[in-house]
Amino acid sequence: MAALDPQYANGVESFPTLDKHLQSNIKGLHIVGAANGSPLLKTCINEGVQVVRSIARLMPPATEQDKDLVDLVIIGAGPAGLSAALEAQKRGIGFTLLEQGRPLNTIQNFPAAKHVYAEPVTLRTLGELDLQDATKEELLDQWQPLAERVPITRDVSVTEVKLQDGVFNVEADDGRIFRGRRVIIATGRMGNPRRLDVPGEDDGCVFNALLNPGKYREMDLVVVGGGNSAAEAATSLAPTNRVTIVHRDDAFPRVSQANRRLLGEAEEQHGLKVMLNARPVAFHADSVDVESEGEKISIPANASFVLIGSDPPTAFLKRMGVVFDGQWDWRLLPKLLWVFSLIYTIYGTKFGLWPFGTLYHHLNDIGARPDMLYGVAYTVLVTGFGAKAMNKYKGDSMQTRRFATLIASQWLIYFLLPWALFYAGYSEWWRTWTVSLPFPLGYYGLWQPAGELFSGTALPWAIAAIVTFMLVMPLSGIYHGKRFCSWICPCGGLADTVGDQWRHKSPRGGGVRRWESLQTVILVATVLVSVFLISGYRSFLDPGQVKNTYKIIVDISLASIVAITLYPFAGSRFWCRFACPLAKWLELWSRWTGGKLAIVPNDECISCGECTKYCQMGIDVRAFAQREQALSNSTTSCVFCGICVTVCPVDVLEVKRR
Repeated sequence: MAALDPQYANGVESFPTLDKHLQSNIKGLHIVGAANGSPLLKTCINEGVQVVRSIARLMPPATEQDKDLVDLVIIGAGPAGLSAALEAQKRGIGFTLLEQGRPLNTIQNFPAAKHVYAEPVTLRTLGELDLQDATKEELLDQWQPLAERVPITRDVSVTEVKLQDGVFNVEADDGRIFRGRRVIIATGRMGNPRRLDVPGEDDGCVFNALLNPGKYREMDLVVVGGGNSAAEAATSLAPTNRVTIVHRDDAFPRVSQANRRLLGEAEEQHGLKVMLNARPVAFHADSVDVESEGEKISIPANASFVLIGSDPPTAFLKRMGVVFDGQWDWRLLPKLLWVFSLIYTIYGTKFGLWPFGTLYHHLNDIGARPDMLYGVAYTVLVTGFGAKAMNKYKGDSMQTRRFATLIASQWLIYFLLPWALFYAGYSEWWRTWTVSLPFPLGYYGLWQPAGELFSGTALPWAIAAIVTFMLVMPLSGIYHGKRFCSWICPCGGLADTVGDQWRHKSPRGGGVRRWESLQTVILVATVLVSVFLISGYRSFLDPGQVKNTYKIIVDISLASIVAITLYPFAGSRFWCRFACPLAKWLELWSRWTGGKLAIVPNDECISCGECTKYCQMGIDVRAFAQREQALSNSTTSCVFCGICVTVCPVDVLEVKRR
């Protein structure tokens, strides 16, 4: 949609906060598969296996009090739940597998003859549910015998999961209670079809799935939706029926290129009617009322299919106390205060803040400079976590180069060079940072009256700082966008190494965009304060107080203490995204000139959302990929870290120079 800026598209899903064992904040409660946002069938299967393997290691031995309990209650007999049950059976772990409908309901609800792809091809399927490219029917023929091997308690609609005295009580709507030492939630999403909430939607002529297109012939049919499911339903029904597809958007950005081609062929060859910018307002026994451009139209319909996706079991999970990424919960307050205390202690010691002034002076007196110790710790963290990230992304050459560049930059440019000059006795040693951390990030390099700044040994550094700000950084922004932030900058280095484990916690959605304007405010304020200090104008403000106020508010508070404290709670790019004036300076030059660097999608997006989930800048990358629209600093705050390219399971995205 041209009118929508997809960077901040609303409706971006939040996901439950899980540890590496897929365990929620409730100890012993694990969430796997589509219930936690896993996008692909293969990852759902693998998570079911992996979580049981983790439970086998983590769960303490059963005691006499546990004799009436099963080790494991698994809710949902879809691919994730069934793979978990098969793994538990293999390992001799006692379990109860609950299912409210049919086992493998997700696969059962696929349209007849639907082809299922085993993406990503590089990922090996774990456990006994092997997945290869196949049709729905072939897959069911392979998997149903495995489903018959495990005992399944059917017709159980779970309403509550409660933890009492270390025991989980899983309550069903018919009053039954299943008790276990641990719980795996593998409910998927198919049991929660989205609704339009219009009159007649609950009538018998309105369906949320198309199971058998062949039973409909010479009928008037309406399909509502703009995704692949709606497109596949419409194209499969069109050859033998009179079909209308209704979609609220002005295009089909979420539909794959192949299905878009089939829609076009169905329009030309079978008379498929496409209604865009339209929405149903009422269903009747033989028609559907559709509102389009302010006009109500009645469309004949013997049956209607509302295929607008399914909702994750968010309400169900929140009801039992599961915390979601980006969701504030007062139970996080102790952790927040602990992290804040740790970070404040580090920066309090570095700058001599209360109550660390005595320690600060003592360290200086004995020759153990706090800023030197801080530099050592910072460099060690970037190196250690950078090496960990290189191992995590070891199959990706771009990420390997990026993390190697971050580590090398931290060592050579930001640590060894300035401190070597210091110990060599060079009095202006600190000015190396005023160039390597370009103004307005390295603001202090230009914070002297002109008479002092442009004379003696300070002059070459002042000229270098101004040239970097006025020439080097603009050229970098034009040709590389904000790549400096994720490839060289030490702020981004810490965010991308230490903070990599929390990148999925970055806030998203349209409401967040208002906060990004703070970055522009700080950029303007930094430049104005610098001009004031260089000019030597002193009639109404004390320059020392101006410097101190800026340093405390921006440098110490926002850039350091607040930004790093928020890593585990709101992702690691708070400073880069909301406050850094240099990041905004780079973005503006890229935006003004159109930007030469972009992340370009092909036409194979499967709308899994992994790219959006792991974007530290909160960009809805999926929206760009769905629209086959290049993502650059012309429209976004992207730092070109390339993680969206790395996590995409079907190689849709590529970083290119335009």
